[in-house]
Amino acid sequence: MRCAVLASVVVSVLVTAAQPAPAQQPKDAPRRPQLPAGVDTNNARVYYDFGIANLERDPEAAADAFYWATRINPVFADAFYARRCALLLTDKIRFQKYVEDDRGTLRSDEIKRIDSLYYVALTINPFIYRGLDARLFRKYLNDFADDFAMRNNVSVQYEINRWLMDAPVAFKAWRAYGEGRFTDALKFYADAIKDARFKAELRADRGRLFFQTGQADSALTELTQSLDELRKADKKDLVYVYASKALLEHSIGLVQQRRGDRAAAKEAFGRALQEDLSYFPAHVQLAYLALDSKDTTTALSEMDLAVQIRPSDPTLHYIYGFALATSGRVEDAEKQLRHGIEVDPDFATPYYVLGQVLDTQGKGTDALTQYQAFLARASQVDPRRKEAEERVREMAVKENR
Repeated sequence: MRCAVLASVVVSVLVTAAQPAPAQQPKDAPRRPQLPAGVDTNNARVYYDFGIANLERDPEAAADAFYWATRINPVFADAFYARRCALLLTDKIRFQKYVEDDRGTLRSDEIKRIDSLYYVALTINPFIYRGLDARLFRKYLNDFADDFAMRNNVSVQYEINRWLMDAPVAFKAWRAYGEGRFTDALKFYADAIKDARFKAELRADRGRLFFQTGQADSALTELTQSLDELRKADKKDLVYVYASKALLEHSIGLVQQRRGDRAAAKEAFGRALQEDLSYFPAHVQLAYLALDSKDTTTALSEMDLAVQIRPSDPTLHYIYGFALATSGRVEDAEKQLRHGIEVDPDFATPYYVLGQVLDTQGKGTDALTQYQAFLARASQVDPRRKEAEERVREMAVKENR
């Protein structure tokens, strides 16, 4: 088995996708899972926790819960990744073939749709912690052992444990990472890199782990070397495992931001677009940098490009609408916010901003409707609830005079 099957996806079939995966489209929306009485059903974290608790026992229910977590909070990267993991578990035979690197399974449209959820997660957060991969692998091993024992009346658990102890160091690094043993993982990755012929993927994983553990300089070193390895391999036509250089540049840009080097971050995001003009997260990051620099013109231009590339992303419409509103272009902001609501009517935040935009235009009745829609969808812990509730009360008093 190639452990990278669970550790990463074949991004080459994903980076050109400009729309959310079909499994995420509203027309395919599953029913919301039945949650315990008294919980906040507008809180994405509640659905996520429910999914985590039911991942192995009821993966279909878990997948549905993760779906609703992403609908309520479409920037919840962990929920997209977790839904991918849950969907893999919904078909035992397919999951076994997936882990065993069956080419037909990996190339199937169904698996491509499922794995595309992981790509979405990476575009939101390239440093997402992939700890669920280890749980999936343990599930695979347990199922294998149970099936073998049932067919042969012989336990193979000892042999499995022995194999795990003697496994290649790259696998030990991946396993240690998935189990949260980060110090061990960093050491194993270093050992694996020394022995590996193709080091790019290992360096990228080690670099992400350095970033996750707060070691930005070391992360930058590993990610930069990973990128160099990929480019050398390109020249020699020796790329065996596809890796997105745009994603790596995105990661480097975020590391540079953490280090406080805004100029280097901007250069990295620009290089990401040179690698892939359709890589919309780079436009978003450049827009953020422009907003921080009070360069509204550039920020709006970058967000416009991002929305054109991915028109069915509610978050992009929201960010663009918010930026337009802060620059005084309220009518254009209203259009973007309404687009975002149309794409994902369960995402609460755009309703609140749209209410503010309409409020500033003197459209009190419509603004009140949007504030009320926000309150109906917002979590009880949403920091905007108090202001929205106060504004609704003010508008109600005004109407009753």
